[in-house]
Amino acid sequence: MTNSQSILIVDDSAIIQQTTKLILLKAKFEAQRIYCASNAQDAVKLCQRNLFDIIFIDFNLGLGSTGLQLLERLHFNKLITHNPLIFIVTADDSGSILMGFSEYQPTDYLIKPFRLETLTARINYHLNKRIFDDAVFNTYHSKGWFGVQRFLENHSYCDKYWSGVTTLAKRLLINNAADKYDDIEMMLEDILQQNEYVPAQLLLAQLLLTQNKFEQLTPLLTSINSSSSKQHLSLLDLKARSAIKQNRISMGYEFWLAAHKLSRNNLYRLFGLIWIEFCLQHDTEIERHIREACATLRYSIWDKPQNYAFLVWVQLHLSAKKNVSVEKLWGIINQQQKITKHDRAYLYLLQAYQATETQSNLVAYRDFMTAVSSIEAIEQHEVSSEFLIIGLSVAIRLSMHTYIVKFSQLLTDKFNQQPYEPHNVIKQIWLKAQTAKINESKSAEYKYALQLVKQKQFLTAGKVILSLWPLYRFDITLARCIVELYARGHLDLYITDKNTVIEARWVFETQDLKPNWYLTLKSKHAVLNKPLY
Repeated sequence: MTNSQSILIVDDSAIIQQTTKLILLKAKFEAQRIYCASNAQDAVKLCQRNLFDIIFIDFNLGLGSTGLQLLERLHFNKLITHNPLIFIVTADDSGSILMGFSEYQPTDYLIKPFRLETLTARINYHLNKRIFDDAVFNTYHSKGWFGVQRFLENHSYCDKYWSGVTTLAKRLLINNAADKYDDIEMMLEDILQQNEYVPAQLLLAQLLLTQNKFEQLTPLLTSINSSSSKQHLSLLDLKARSAIKQNRISMGYEFWLAAHKLSRNNLYRLFGLIWIEFCLQHDTEIERHIREACATLRYSIWDKPQNYAFLVWVQLHLSAKKNVSVEKLWGIINQQQKITKHDRAYLYLLQAYQATETQSNLVAYRDFMTAVSSIEAIEQHEVSSEFLIIGLSVAIRLSMHTYIVKFSQLLTDKFNQQPYEPHNVIKQIWLKAQTAKINESKSAEYKYALQLVKQKQFLTAGKVILSLWPLYRFDITLARCIVELYARGHLDLYITDKNTVIEARWVFETQDLKPNWYLTLKSKHAVLNKPLY
């Protein structure tokens, strides 16, 4: 009898593709339903157009993504929520390789070279299990949880019951069926009343974590005793996320660090570690973790300019890297690939940050404004939190009060969309530390200074504005007041105030299209035509 399942083989070797296909043909699978991809990009495209029943993923895909990165992409892009059989094909069965894949729960592993008998036996076993699991799933949708219990009554109190119900609960949870949460909890608790089935315990913990039910979650996590290293990895990750969601950052860090030592391939966890180390100044680990992230970022779902920028920005805080050029640090991460227009916006921002290190405020301001205008043209709907975070740090160093308030509010709004997401919890701690530096007490004085200008009390206005400039540096309204008052001789300048005038003029000199009022003023007052530096 012919097997009608659709199959995808992902392997960079054409020979392995054809060999696997021949084995599948001998196992009576249909030739026209077998597809092949030699790289991750082609595999993703095929998965976007087809719902495959079985997917074979080679670990080493040559140039580009690894099989692990492909599985991560399929998982996060929700291309495998229909529950296909996923076989990882590898010649390396070392613990670190298998542990990395285990976080995305593939169906099984096939160690090269494999025979027809082995492949057929594995596929048939898992196909039969999936037929059973699909029957449970369909019964639930047609008859509800009590219908499932009646369907499974012949298998009660055995592995098949526990596995079938746990698989059903997992499928509902993966599909974000929030209206089914009560049912999922009921299913899992039914299993756990019979047996301390660890997969069910871990899934229940995941459900409680999703709902932030910490009073139930904490004792459950404490009670789980996992002998399997793969399940222990999941347990550590759950404990870390639970602790961080409850603002127990140091505890969460220790759990994540322990999980990272088991599997170093999870970039979400690795970025979380780097963020915590950056906030808490754990210098002993951060450099090693940055190197690991830089080495594995390329071709993953994290292969985005904002994540490059974050890693470069963190390195600029390290004494050994603060004077290394931004483009060099960027090139190490992207493996000297061409810098795109999108990349360039982040590079300008990072160069602005680096310029503040040497007190090159004019250069920093110019690059900052270039970065802001560039990113607004590219990311029209929503600027990344990484851009806002780095931008805020530059604005604070330049005392640009308007941008400090603006970026702080944008970040607050962004984090409030998912306030309990672990990375957001950590970033909010950083943000609170930064916004504590904002001085709101001068806002009334700012309004008073502008009122004095309107009342033509120029000498008094000038003194107030000069005193405000260190807090509102490069503010366009104050800058115009300073330039006009200076040109018309209304400023009583000391030596230290000359830098203020230069900075105020720089606000307009760096604009590609200079304001007409500024050009008119320059034509009338020679003092505005002196070189800035």
